[in-house]
Amino acid sequence: MTHRSFLIQLALVTAASAAGLWLMLGMPQLAGFEWFGWGCLAFFALLTAAMFYAGHSAAHSSNKNDFTSVAMGFSGGKMFLSAIIILIYVELAVPTSKFFILPFFALYLIYTVFEVYFMMKLGRMKP
Repeated sequence: MTHRSFLIQLALVTAASAAGLWLMLGMPQLAGFEWFGWGCLAFFALLTAAMFYAGHSAAHSSNKNDFTSVAMGFSGGKMFLSAIIILIYVELAVPTSKFFILPFFALYLIYTVFEVYFMMKLGRMKP
């Protein structure tokens, strides 16, 4: 997978996610959680880009364990950072309902599927 094809696909996934998020945030149950939803979109898009560039470098490494380490590290790090983000938001914003989590999990799922897709492609590359 080339950098150009990745960036095009990331832009498409992000545009589709933004459209879905915009529709989702139009629901009355999610009123007041807009900045959290858009912040999560930015977080996942940037983390996905970082994961690609780290994975691309590791895929070109002569040591195939580098790629596995990057993939596992980013997956674990993403879960950890996601939990931290939710905990910080709950503590600081004190949301009035639990519905704030819906856009977060939707974006988490979308970007995780996209990450699995491009990491599988990167894993097949020859060093």
